Amino acid sequence: MHLALEKKHYRTVRALATLDPKLIRVQGRGGITPLHWVAGKKGDNKQELEDLLELLAEFLSTCRSSIEDLTSQCETAVHIAIKKCNTETFKVLFGWLKRTYMTEILDWKDHDGNNVLHIAVSENQPEIIKLLIGHTNINAKNFQDETALEILQAHPYGNQDVVKRLRRQKYLARLFTPTLSLSQFFTMELTFFEKHASFFGIQDKSTHKIILLVSTLIATATYQAALSPPGGYWVDSSSSLSANSTAVTAHPSGTANGKLHQAGNMILNGWKLYLFTVLNSTAFFTSIGTIWATGISLMSKPFMVYFSVTILSFAYIISLMVEFPKQNEVAAILLLAFFGCSLISVLLLPWCVHGMHIGALKRIDATRRRGDFLGSKDPK
Repeated sequence: MHLALEKKHYRTVRALATLDPKLIRVQGRGGITPLHWVAGKKGDNKQELEDLLELLAEFLSTCRSSIEDLTSQCETAVHIAIKKCNTETFKVLFGWLKRTYMTEILDWKDHDGNNVLHIAVSENQPEIIKLLIGHTNINAKNFQDETALEILQAHPYGNQDVVKRLRRQKYLARLFTPTLSLSQFFTMELTFFEKHASFFGIQDKSTHKIILLVSTLIATATYQAALSPPGGYWVDSSSSLSANSTAVTAHPSGTANGKLHQAGNMILNGWKLYLFTVLNSTAFFTSIGTIWATGISLMSKPFMVYFSVTILSFAYIISLMVEFPKQNEVAAILLLAFFGCSLISVLLLPWCVHGMHIGALKRIDATRRRGDFLGSKDPK
C-alpha cells in the first residue's frame, strides 16, 4: 500500500484497503502508516487534493483505530497534517474526531511534548487554532515547559484575535480546571466515582450486564405495580354509590364500600397504602438510579437516556398522585416531598458524581491519555 501511494495509484490503494483494512495500520520507515502518509500530502493540484481527502476519509471510516497509530516521533495523523500546513486535511480529521467522540487524541503529545495546539501556534495557523480552542487542554505544557499561549506571545507576528481567545480560554481553564500532571492525579485520593465503580459493575462487563438487567426488571415490575396496585381501583364515586354498588378488587372480600371514595382512586387505604407506596417507590427509584449510574459511564453523550429516564420517573410520580386517595392531604404532601427527594437523588447525584470524575480526568496533562484509568488493559 505504501508503494501504491507513492506511485499515486489511489484506486489500487482503495482496493487494498477494502480487501484488508489492517493494511491501513502497517508501519513503514519511521513508523509512517498509509494514514500518516495521506495526512501529510497536499497534492499537486486541486483534483489530487480532493482524491487525497476522500482517501483519508475512507481510511478513517474503514479502520477507526488507525487514528491512534504513532510514528517513531510519537506523531498522530493530526500532528502531521498541522506540521505540513494541510488545513483541509486537518478539517477532515477534526470533523471525524468530533463525530466519533475521540477528540482526546488532540491532547496527545509528540516526542517534544507538543500537542496539536502547540504545533498550530508554532506554525502560525490561526484558522486551525480557532478550531482547536475549546477542544484541547489550553494549559498543557510541552517538554520546554511552554503552553500554547506562551509560544504565541513570544511570536512577533502573533494574531491578536487568537491571543485574546487563548487568554480567555486559559483564564477559564485555570479557574475551573487547574492542570494536573499524571503523577499528581495518581497521588490524589480516589474520586467518589472510582471508589464505587465496582459497586455498579463498571470494571467487569459481565457484572455490568447483570446489574443492568436486574435493575431493568425491578423498574418494570415496580412501575407495573404502581399501575395495578393491590385491591384495584374504585369504579365509581361514593356519592353515586347505591346499595348494590361494588368495587373492582383483586380480592372481593377486601372491599370497603361504606367509605368515601372517588372513581379511579386506589381501594387500598390506611397504613397498608402508605407502606406499599413507599416500598414500591423506593424500589423503583433505586432501580432507576442504578440504571442511570451504571449506564452513564458507558456513554459519551447520555442526554437522551437521561431525558428518557427523567420522563419515566415523572410519569410514575404523576400516575401515583392521580390514583392516590384525596382524603389525607398531609400524607399526599409528604409523599410528594418523598418523590421529589428520590427523583433528585437518583437523577442528579450520579450525574454530578460522574461529572466531577470526568472533570478530574480532563485536568490531566499527560503525553498520552486513554480511557479512565479504571481497569484499562495494556495495549496489545
